[in-house]
Amino acid sequence: MPSKRKKSMVLSIRLDEAALEAVDLLVESGLEPNRSRAVTHLLNVGLGASEELLVKARSLADQVKQLRSEMVEAVKGGQLDKVSALLGQDASLANARNDNGETAVLMAAYYRSSAIKEMLLDHGAELSIYEAAAVGGTQRVAEWLEQSPELLGSYSSDGYTLLGLAAHFGSEETVQYLLGQGADVNARSRDGNLNNMAIHAAIAGHYDSVVKLLIAHGADVNAVCQGKWRQGFTALHVAAYFGRNAMIPLLLEAGADRAALTDEGRTAAELAAMREHPETAALLQA
Repeated sequence: MPSKRKKSMVLSIRLDEAALEAVDLLVESGLEPNRSRAVTHLLNVGLGASEELLVKARSLADQVKQLRSEMVEAVKGGQLDKVSALLGQDASLANARNDNGETAVLMAAYYRSSAIKEMLLDHGAELSIYEAAAVGGTQRVAEWLEQSPELLGSYSSDGYTLLGLAAHFGSEETVQYLLGQGADVNARSRDGNLNNMAIHAAIAGHYDSVVKLLIAHGADVNAVCQGKWRQGFTALHVAAYFGRNAMIPLLLEAGADRAALTDEGRTAAELAAMREHPETAALLQA
């Protein structure tokens, strides 16, 4: 005689603060995969009878928090061996985030830790479309855009375009792909501090080949930054600010105006001299 299947139904219940905290604790500690399963668990055994379980969950959650903190610090410090050891303890740490919500793989990109970035990706780091653009995950970007084409012209939570992120981090293949999909080469970021274009981002990131690629696709070399930092900076001003000597001839050949002034009234040559880049200043005055 076949055994009877257990009946189940979906219920809507209201949890008080203590119960909700218990539910989240079970999820955070990894004892349950999601809130729904955690609620079911607590209903089955009774919240009061789960005190021992919750003590265990709280201890595990504290351990997880500590490991995530260690992972963030190891990534920031470029400690490849430490990152490897932590991933050996818990592969899910590949998705660790700092207090600002930035993932470990994005921080690895910011700190130019290519080996750490690749290790995190190999251990299954999950990527949003913006993170994928930043770290050169062209295939992942393509998958996102196939599902949601409207993301091509979207902005990250901190106001950057996909093209701007790829350009700043030197992800040339991703830049090429995005341009091929019709990304606006002159779209302006909305971060508030820079409000710049992809060409400014590529110059700041120090990627000559990306600058060439953007110019070839119509980047406006005389467009200016409009954020709180570098107000009125053209691409030539950004190159002067950072002393990007190899980029000066590229920009001038593309029509960059060496007489253009920042909002503070400085030419690119004057800015280079102020920043103690004498060779850059000489190139701009020639």
